Amino acid sequence: MVVTELEVQNELGFHARVACKISKSISAFGSSVHLVKNGKKYDLKSVTGVMMSAAKHGETVTIEIEGDDEESTAEALKQLFADKFGER
Repeated sequence: MVVTELEVQNELGFHARVACKISKSISAFGSSVHLVKNGKKYDLKSVTGVMMSAAKHGETVTIEIEGDDEESTAEALKQLFADKFGER
């Protein structure tokens, strides 16, 4: 299992467009991907899961990745977060 902490850098946090982008991007990987926040786990392969996590700008979130391609999944997520999901 890979556990990483990432900061939400885009101004609006996890909204609908970002949720779609995250889910679509990591659905290409076989690993399970969950965001852990306030003791709850949210499935990041699900648009609803991403939206329910309600991650805000500047918030650091914990991501748990488990599976055969967990390292490449983690790198893809790090890149998405670094690119601010294509936003400001």
